Amino acid sequence: MSGKLEDVAAASGVSRSTVSRVLNGGSVSEDTRQRVLAAMTQTGYRPNLAARTLASGRSGVVGVVIHVAPDVLFQDVFFSGLFHGVSEGLAERGAGMMLWLANLSKEETLERILGMRLFDGLLVTADTLEDPLVDGLVASDLPTVLIGHRHHDRSASYVDIHNERAAEAVVDHLVSLGRTRIGHIAGRRGGTSAEERLSGYRRAMARAGLPTDGLVFRGDYLARSGAEGAAVLLEAGVDAIFAASDSMALGALEELHRRGVSVPGQVAVAGFDDIAQAATADPPLTTMRQDTQMLGREAAHTLFRLLSDPDALPRRVVLPTELLVRQSTVGSMVGSAARTPLPERA
Repeated sequence: MSGKLEDVAAASGVSRSTVSRVLNGGSVSEDTRQRVLAAMTQTGYRPNLAARTLASGRSGVVGVVIHVAPDVLFQDVFFSGLFHGVSEGLAERGAGMMLWLANLSKEETLERILGMRLFDGLLVTADTLEDPLVDGLVASDLPTVLIGHRHHDRSASYVDIHNERAAEAVVDHLVSLGRTRIGHIAGRRGGTSAEERLSGYRRAMARAGLPTDGLVFRGDYLARSGAEGAAVLLEAGVDAIFAASDSMALGALEELHRRGVSVPGQVAVAGFDDIAQAATADPPLTTMRQDTQMLGREAAHTLFRLLSDPDALPRRVVLPTELLVRQSTVGSMVGSAARTPLPERA
């Protein structure tokens, strides 16, 4: 069955012009947008990309820039979830995608993208403090939405979580359990999320009047560095470890098990992300959950809103996180989940 625009309007109970606004990324309520998308599926309507391009002057193609190696995109739980969400968000609007990975240097990628002039807009991951690719795209006249954020990108539209406050909430939880020697396994130096989570750790520790000197280990988000960090922090006499990623937290758990250290009896462990393995770890891992698929999907939605009103102020979306308390910090106590509200930051 191949429906028409009028069929979609009738099935969703809105006007033809409202359906057009949904298709072209215009301003409508989320409820209306979902009803129209459902009606498109029900009626079998497929937007005519060529006609939309002629009418709007747009190509219908979005550039997605995730500057990681191809194998990382699909093996890393963060990037695979993010890509899934971006794909969903673009598919909802019938937009095509051109994906740019780390096959070229950042400078070469920037030159190619700006030289093509093919895209209606761009989605680009931004998680390093210094990045010539992100700098160049933000400075260009191409509508661009960052996935992640850097404090000095004041004119940029972005979708992110509040890493600092989320990290504070994890440390506050450990402090509330009576832990006083809390070590942190941080992410890569120069990474925005890594630096913000480290800052959140330090803020919470300072507020509790607890020391941090000698209690920070620099990891790389991989399990191996989590194990290395746990070994170092054990020598520093920690009674809790907060890792900036679940992968590092799981590596820390393995090292603690290898050394015969009881978790959480002697050392409590918490992570960040809530990857699938966190709930099935031994013991199940307390972690700060972020929805990476939602992050990608909302980035696509934000770009379409930006395209519909290019003269609007930068669009800044901060998504919520959720602290999931499991046995790695509370043992046999009944776990709980508490949502952490994250207001938009300036």
